Amino acid sequence: MGMDYKQGTIAEIVDSERDMVMSGAERYGDYYAHAMRFSMLLGTGTIESIDGDRFLFALFLSQVRKHYTLALFSTLRLHHIQAQMNLRQVLEAGACAAYAIAHTDPADFADAKEDGTLDPSQELTTKRYAWLDKNFPAGSAGLKRVKAMVNEFGAHANVVTAHQNFETDFKAGHFLTPFFDNEDQFLVKTDLWQLANALMGLLDLFYGVNQKLGVIKLQAGWTDRFGGLVRENEKLKAEMMGHDRMKRFRK
Repeated sequence: MGMDYKQGTIAEIVDSERDMVMSGAERYGDYYAHAMRFSMLLGTGTIESIDGDRFLFALFLSQVRKHYTLALFSTLRLHHIQAQMNLRQVLEAGACAAYAIAHTDPADFADAKEDGTLDPSQELTTKRYAWLDKNFPAGSAGLKRVKAMVNEFGAHANVVTAHQNFETDFKAGHFLTPFFDNEDQFLVKTDLWQLANALMGLLDLFYGVNQKLGVIKLQAGWTDRFGGLVRENEKLKAEMMGHDRMKRFRK
């Protein structure tokens, strides 16, 4: 349980969070390893070079990398909501990155106002998603599906997720409001799988957009590594779906 981790002071919280991250492999096994392998593929194992005029893609790819790492750390540190909010950033930055592979004009991403500031307007966001819908419907639908799940259960306060860091001690006669979520091995493993699955969809989308343009050069052997992770993702999904809790939920 999350309450087993010391959290009475800032120093204790920092120490506990470090221990949680460093013990991820021991606590979550294959699910941790899978999410980390996708992180490494995204970080140093994907791109050989990017054409200079596609700097906007590199800009948004940096955001994808940052927020995927934050989501991974937040999951291991038992902060489900924080992980989901970072996952939303991954998805939104990923959509921008995919669009930027084919579009190099900064005006497609923000309107320049008279006072010199930039406005990343909703109209431009809608335009980007419409382009993805038209040209890459499967990849776009996958992004929207995961984002809808995040919006429903992770982006807004609700009574379901509030229970993750709340307990009632009737014997002692008080409530417990821990800083960390109550640790649930199965839920954390599914969160790790979801992160990897979302990134898998984004990388596949990037690959699809770039196929005809060739503005991004991938490292040798990338498709083999990616294919191996896809099969691994499917194996872990089958394992999760066979869990008793998922069987009860599906019924």
